[in-house]
Amino acid sequence: MRLYGPINSGVAAGGAGVATNNASSAQSLHGNVIGIYVRYNDAPPNTTDVIVSTVGTFPAMPTQTLLTLTNKNTDGLFLPRSVAQDELGADLAALTILEPNPIFDNINVSIAQANNADSVDVWLFLE
Repeated sequence: MRLYGPINSGVAAGGAGVATNNASSAQSLHGNVIGIYVRYNDAPPNTTDVIVSTVGTFPAMPTQTLLTLTNKNTDGLFLPRSVAQDELGADLAALTILEPNPIFDNINVSIAQANNADSVDVWLFLE
C-alpha cells in the first residue's frame, strides 16, 4: 500500500458560502484507491462540498469521480467503492462485494460553497 498526498484544493475565493477552487496532483497516480482522507483547513462552513476525481486528460480514460462530500466540514477517512458489473454491464450488487476504484491518472480536488481562504487537503491510500 502507498500513501500519496496531500493534494490541496487551493485557497477558495468568491465570497462567504460560495467560494470555490480546485487543483490537480503534480503526477499521475496508478493503483486501486483503498481510502481517501480529507482534512478541512480554515474552518469552512457545513455547506462545503468536496469532489475528488481523476482529471481525464488523454490518454487517460474520461474523468471518474472517486468521492463526493456534500455539505460537510469534518475531517475523515472515506472508503469509496464501486459495484462490479457483469459482461453485459449489469450491476452485480446482489452477488458480489463492492470493489476499490482503479485509477491511472492525475487527481483533481475541488472545493465549493466554502468561505474565502478555506481549502482542503486530500491523501489517497493506493494498493
